[in-house]
Amino acid sequence: MALLEISTIQFEKFLFILLRVGGIMTVAPLFGHGNIPKSVKLGFIGIVSLILVPVIPAPEIDSNIGLGEIFAVAAKEVSLGLIIGFISKIVFLGVQMAGHMIGFQMGFMVAQVIDPSSGQQVSILGQFKFILAILIFLAIDGHHLLINAVVGSFNVVPIGDMVISERSAELMVRACVDIFLIAVKIGSPVIVTLFLTDVALGIIARTVPQMNIFIVGFPIKISAGFLALAVSFPFISYLFSRLVHSMDRSLNMLIVALSGRM
Repeated sequence: MALLEISTIQFEKFLFILLRVGGIMTVAPLFGHGNIPKSVKLGFIGIVSLILVPVIPAPEIDSNIGLGEIFAVAAKEVSLGLIIGFISKIVFLGVQMAGHMIGFQMGFMVAQVIDPSSGQQVSILGQFKFILAILIFLAIDGHHLLINAVVGSFNVVPIGDMVISERSAELMVRACVDIFLIAVKIGSPVIVTLFLTDVALGIIARTVPQMNIFIVGFPIKISAGFLALAVSFPFISYLFSRLVHSMDRSLNMLIVALSGRM
């Protein structure tokens, strides 16, 4: 009987919450991964939205609002959810790019796999680093930070009040630029090692011209790359943890900017 007594305002609030949470969970790392069945995603989004209904204040929407205004509010909620989800995935995209750069230097670009989250072909090392990042993300309770950001976004940006300002656009562009910086930071130990290996092989090729450096160099670069990758695991784990907490601060700053207060 309680479900039948839900008012129109509560139902509208649930739908708007569902749209924002759905936008976030569709793109966000881990929750939006392609390997998770769609039924599980929809069920999780629905449960989270139901839990948030009593917590989130009702939107200040005129009862005589037209259908066009309702669609406009719905579009804002979906857009805000997609923005939050994408920004939370920036670190993972940087990690995947780092694996792509390492794979290119090691000569693994021919062997590629399908990434379930994007449906595109990526390098083996890129997918390996992406999976490693997800495991570290779970180990440091990064998913808790993401869920807190979802709940906090409703307190900072009420339903239908999203504003795309110059400051928010600047933060989003800066976050996209950070993908390359994150890739360089994560992949720097292996990239530097492979670069020094190339320099050493070049010196050997000049001093010992009888040696077929292309045949000898390929297994040497693979061995050096894997050795550097194994040695750099503690560094990657520490740096990724720092990047996740930095991402959480950037995400909170962006949410405030989308409220129009910055």
